[in-house]
Amino acid sequence: MDLQESFINSPDHHRIPLLSWAPQTPTAVLVIAHGMAEHAARYQPLAQWLNQHQVAVIAVQHRGHGPHCPDADLGHYADKRGWQKVVDDLQQVVVHARKQYPDLPLTLFGHSMGSFIAQAFTQKYGDQIDNLILCATNRVDKPKLRASLVLVRSIKALRGKRHRSRLIDNMTFGTFNKAFVPNRTSHDWLSRDPQQVDRYLKDPLCGFSCTAGLWSDFIGGMLDINPRVWRKDLPVHLLAGSCDPVGEMGRGFSRHVTNLRAAGVKVASERLFEGARHELVNETNADEVWHHILNCLRPETHSVTE
Repeated sequence: MDLQESFINSPDHHRIPLLSWAPQTPTAVLVIAHGMAEHAARYQPLAQWLNQHQVAVIAVQHRGHGPHCPDADLGHYADKRGWQKVVDDLQQVVVHARKQYPDLPLTLFGHSMGSFIAQAFTQKYGDQIDNLILCATNRVDKPKLRASLVLVRSIKALRGKRHRSRLIDNMTFGTFNKAFVPNRTSHDWLSRDPQQVDRYLKDPLCGFSCTAGLWSDFIGGMLDINPRVWRKDLPVHLLAGSCDPVGEMGRGFSRHVTNLRAAGVKVASERLFEGARHELVNETNADEVWHHILNCLRPETHSVTE
């Protein structure tokens, strides 16, 4: 159950950092795609708990994130084809996980930004996984995203792809926090647990501004997501907090579930945790969330009380 760090090489010679936690006799494997402005090591408590239930965990450090990212690149995918590279990195990680555990069921777990990377992965490489969990996700609101993309691309054209825009930050994370005034911190929207929020704020690898280039890649990538072309037999599990502004306080999340079903996607489960905010695995009811994730991994063999 000790943390192990390794690297795999992408086709463009980028070294993809991986964090792994393995029990002695794993019966399932979970690949984690983390969110924006955070990093893979933050999932260690969940990973170690899953190890106790014979689940091996491998977490990828996305480009522009994590301790091996140069300061100048923090919050920036790549100068060209950033979204495609991040999605293809994830595919390299899944291939690696399959080689490590060839006979085990493999679940892909994506949190927030990672949930959209996971959806883009599923669209392109869906036959390579057995199960998909989308955590703290939201619908793809195309009219709103198209308008945002026009603004972001204008900023990128005027200030450069590596410009870090205060306006974009205020429109995103700043707007999320307004739902919780009076605010104790700038990131109250992350969790009801003040210790978790403070831990995030003290982490130099969390909470940084992302570049106009990353935002352009990210929004463009979301707009390309089309669940109608996904595998129709892939079980998809969705979970979110009812007080998560990213999921429009549950409304956008519920519409996402409806839209997926309308597209013919096999929605195996949906769960809205009452009162929970954005980082479900770091919430005051984290134990309940962790048990739910375990049930999503192996519903046919586990009867874990939620």
